[in-house]
Amino acid sequence: MKILFIGKKDSGKSSLLYALLKNCKCGGILCLPVFENGKKIGTDAIDMYNKERKIFSRLKQIANFEGIETEYYKISFEGIKFCINAVEKALEKCKLIVIDEFGVLERDKKGLYNVFKKSLKSKKDVIVVIRKELEEEFLKEFPYEFGKIYVGLDCISQGFNDTFKNQNFL
Repeated sequence: MKILFIGKKDSGKSSLLYALLKNCKCGGILCLPVFENGKKIGTDAIDMYNKERKIFSRLKQIANFEGIETEYYKISFEGIKFCINAVEKALEKCKLIVIDEFGVLERDKKGLYNVFKKSLKSKKDVIVVIRKELEEEFLKEFPYEFGKIYVGLDCISQGFNDTFKNQNFL
């Protein structure tokens, strides 16, 4: 089973998925937002197998590590390595793998691209978190059959029902 967990930027995709999976036996990576004084300053990567946490990104103006700069954030080289290792470990030890998220680095075949590719080629169950605006490009790159869950105001229930109806869960 391969599932896309899709939503707009800052729609709560990662936070919702973490709430659903935090007590499940799974592996891979989820990147949760980090706030300071009510403002998002970046993300921390959580290894879903052992719940270890590592800085993944910070606003460029406060990042104090080596990494790749995007429009607003710097993504930590160490954080990327941590994520790759978490997904590799999940491929060895887990039936369910979650990867958060397929973003602009992966679209450009950087960042976690190779572990996305390896995970999706595997026989493992995989949940991929992705922004809505990258969905079409992702599906061109990875033309597998995916269930889809849309996170948002009016579309989560329809996407959820369509996905799990086909898996005999509903």
